[in-house]
Amino acid sequence: MRALTRHEDPLSEAANKVALLLAGNTPFYPLYLWFILGRAGWPWLLLTALSTPFFAATLWLARRHGLGARAWLCTCASLNTAWVAWLLGPPAGVALFFLPCLVLAVLVLRAREFAARAPLTALPFLLYFGLPWLPPSPAGITHAAYASLFRLNAFSVALLSVVLPYLLGAARGEGLSRR
Repeated sequence: MRALTRHEDPLSEAANKVALLLAGNTPFYPLYLWFILGRAGWPWLLLTALSTPFFAATLWLARRHGLGARAWLCTCASLNTAWVAWLLGPPAGVALFFLPCLVLAVLVLRAREFAARAPLTALPFLLYFGLPWLPPSPAGITHAAYASLFRLNAFSVALLSVVLPYLLGAARGEGLSRR
């Protein structure tokens, strides 16, 4: 795993680790949905994993362009959040993932990379405020299932909100040593 994520730029290396974390966990999200929704979630739950190859592509892109890969990762995270938030509907709490998207955009890009940082920080806000204008969710989810989905997503957001600053702060020379 170290060889896969290694990069001469510490922030690009940290972004690779985040991308690997997201690419590795995203395929399991449909399983969580299956346990919560059962057949009611079919086939929508499978569509939540469509972003997996996009997160994995960050590792490939980082070999060619570190800043581009970091910007790509932020864009993929925000677009994936909007996609799944629409797919499952607002009560599922998926829009809470815009918070880690903001943390990612702020920490994975340097202040001198403002031309990329500003729009990538604005993107989660724009997508969040655009969600109400999307057509209703195609998934027929019960109120009881929404409560379970909200708890699952809130817990996941809390975990990411701790892991991202830890990984990215270490790459920025803040907090604990990265080695």
